[in-house]
Amino acid sequence: MKNKETPKDRQEVLKALTEQLEKSIQDFMESEKYKAFLSSMAKFHHYSLNNQILIAVQKPDSTLCASYTTWQKQNRYVKKGEKGIQIICPAPYKKEYLKDVIDKTTGKPELLPDGKAKQEIVQKVIPFFKVGYVYDISQTEGQPLPEVTHRLKGDLDSDLKRLKEALLEVSPVPVAFQPVEGSANGFYSPAAGEIVVDSTLSEKQSLKTLIHETAHALLHNPEASSSQSTRETKEVEAESVAYVVCQYFGLDTSDYSFGYIAGWSSGKGTPELKASLENIRNTSNEIISNVEQILTKEETLEQTVSQILPEVHRGRCM
Repeated sequence: MKNKETPKDRQEVLKALTEQLEKSIQDFMESEKYKAFLSSMAKFHHYSLNNQILIAVQKPDSTLCASYTTWQKQNRYVKKGEKGIQIICPAPYKKEYLKDVIDKTTGKPELLPDGKAKQEIVQKVIPFFKVGYVYDISQTEGQPLPEVTHRLKGDLDSDLKRLKEALLEVSPVPVAFQPVEGSANGFYSPAAGEIVVDSTLSEKQSLKTLIHETAHALLHNPEASSSQSTRETKEVEAESVAYVVCQYFGLDTSDYSFGYIAGWSSGKGTPELKASLENIRNTSNEIISNVEQILTKEETLEQTVSQILPEVHRGRCM
């Protein structure tokens, strides 16, 4: 009979999982591995960065993950012998303790008749995490899911036009389309508070440039904490966001190359690399979610996974 897992055992598993996560960040800093991770990020943009990494490492071919019970609710069941994908789940708990009641007038503790301080019971939420398990749809069988997609529908020209209109709506600054001198396809000007996209670009390249510069405007505006990053880091973050967003909406990403990733990441510690990945994850998720909301409202998107199967798409542990 299998021994019951103790709290100490569970914490050891969590520690090992966290160490695996930290090591994987460094491992991803190679062109093709990095590109593959960004593709995974596009599929699981609602998940936390930690769990995006863990899913990508344990089952790189995952497309749709959910917990055992969530699959059951969809009348799908995990196949015998399938191993769950370990992720980190928040599991906060409440702790009660006694606290002196402070007199609002004097700022001193209120006293009881016996001279002791009057006390009250207060609750404090203690952050805590545990290991959870999700399973990819390929690890399950049962009732077919509704066909879902986040790709645009309709003909290509109208698709691109609607996507561009939605991107213009979610841009935090005005966007101008005009000829741009030099080799740049566009730029974001923090001083002017605007994005400029070269008006001579093809519709597809114009979209990619717009997403890239929108990432700059969200991440690297004067008020943003990452505005002081190096120029190289800013470009890595913006180009990565553009790749994730393009992947999500089904735009061709074959021309994206991240050959410079190894050089950029060389000498950087895991916390610094993770901070950039957090920026990429948060910004791409913000753009995707806002654009998706607009397009779904206009009925230019097929029903999305998050609409039809919210529990499956978001998962319980993120």
